[in-house]
Amino acid sequence: MPRPEPDKALGSLFGLAVCEALPADPKTVSEDAPLTPGLWSDGTSMALSLAESLIENSGVDQRDQMVRYTSWFRYGYLSSTETCDFIDETVKQAILRFERTWNPKDQEETGGEACLTRVAPVVIHFNDSPQDMLAAVALSTATTHAASQSVDACRLLALMIFAALRGAEKSDVLRPKPPTDLCPEIASLCTDDPAQAHSPVARTLQAAMNAFRDSESFADGGIKCMAHGPRALAAYGQLAGAWYGLEQIPKAWRESLARNNLLIQMGNSLLGS
Repeated sequence: MPRPEPDKALGSLFGLAVCEALPADPKTVSEDAPLTPGLWSDGTSMALSLAESLIENSGVDQRDQMVRYTSWFRYGYLSSTETCDFIDETVKQAILRFERTWNPKDQEETGGEACLTRVAPVVIHFNDSPQDMLAAVALSTATTHAASQSVDACRLLALMIFAALRGAEKSDVLRPKPPTDLCPEIASLCTDDPAQAHSPVARTLQAAMNAFRDSESFADGGIKCMAHGPRALAAYGQLAGAWYGLEQIPKAWRESLARNNLLIQMGNSLLGS
């Protein structure tokens, strides 16, 4: 299976970081204006931690992932500010549990949508096998969010990013053939007549999908998605960035990101690993 174009793989990582760096008020957003202060948030930091783990271990190592998430939480490793300025409560509790038990798996089957922010690195790393990619997404998600809806939402997002990286039509990206074991609420999201989502993670993913479907550019979709919160924006950024590619993300946004060379380095390493 051909490898994805670097422009699309880097677009998925930059799309995530750019969307996390957007200001809170859509009225202040302009494609020609830099992002101020251009700082990404917890999702990108965790995605970079996961990417580094995948690269250095040549695959999924749940304990190694949790060690790196802990380094980010405690010391700001791979953050945009060299400090952990924000952490989702579910992720924080997973890290504290790991520090107590050294068990990297979420035995309590925690739900939530924060896990949607770190899907792209797994898809890029396992870009030659959708089966291996889906299994790896499930394993990496289950370190902090092992509830079936959270795991399956990440698997569906991964399938869409996988198709986007390969240049599929937008309609085909949004209608992948899901695994037969996907929970009904999540599986419904990629049908021709999706049901209204109810769980937080399903609502978040649905909002990201709708913004991608209803927009004509990366920036337009990002602005549309802002009303649905940072997790929807993060999911949208990974998906839309993979489909549009790096060069179609506004240049002013890309260049004003803090530590943008780190994103380039990590993306290239994922493609080469």
